[in-house]
Amino acid sequence: MGKRIRLLAMLLSVAMLVSLTLSCSLPGLPSAGDVVPGEEAPAGQLPAEETPPPRADYPFEMDTAGLENLDSYSYTFRLDGLSTMQGGVEELHLSIEGKRQVAPSRAEHLLFHSTSDGDVQDTELTYLEELGKMWIKEGQGDWQEMPAVDQSMLQIFDAFSFRFWWDAVFAGDPDKAQYAGEEAINGVPASHYTNTDPAFLGSVVSGCTFSSFGDDIWVAVDGNFPVKRELNAEANCQGESGSFNLYMEIRDVNQPLDIKPPV
Repeated sequence: MGKRIRLLAMLLSVAMLVSLTLSCSLPGLPSAGDVVPGEEAPAGQLPAEETPPPRADYPFEMDTAGLENLDSYSYTFRLDGLSTMQGGVEELHLSIEGKRQVAPSRAEHLLFHSTSDGDVQDTELTYLEELGKMWIKEGQGDWQEMPAVDQSMLQIFDAFSFRFWWDAVFAGDPDKAQYAGEEAINGVPASHYTNTDPAFLGSVVSGCTFSSFGDDIWVAVDGNFPVKRELNAEANCQGESGSFNLYMEIRDVNQPLDIKPPV
């Protein structure tokens, strides 16, 4: 029991540490306001393909709180980072696969994997409110039922939720994101925005030269909640090079997730 309590506390500390690290690397972004205007066709004339160009004045609107209005969804979070500092190479790989349900009752499943400087950590957790039970599995070990469950233990699911990580990495909106059309992402109609200007990262990129930068964001048309994001960047900052690759998406929105007690 004591060991598993310490593990939960440690995982919460990891979540906070990584989120703080990301917050320092990617500070608060400015509010959306300016959007790069697109080229307009001559009056009365459509482009050759006879379809209007993507709207460049479509406002960027997103609210992660909209995720709380969903009955259920599953999600993926992946982060890969590589940096060369003082002649050495540091790597970070973090992945989270989760299922989150609030109706008809709360149920959670979380699979966490991280690799940092050769240190590997794998943890899996399941919680079913209707049973009042929580289980935990470390690495290749067996599932263990927690003999008692309190609210502090359930915070681990919030600390590794899709909304937590989105807000931890992206504290605001890029002010030059351009509307690129509407797409269905895992069955959810979504507005697609693109951004290739790293200036919104602020003072943390002072003195940095980006060899590549791309940020694609998909926001649900109905509800304005985040659906997917891909950010890939490579830069050299005062002689130290690094790359940052992030992928996030949600699936199975408002669908039965069939979260069961582990066997």
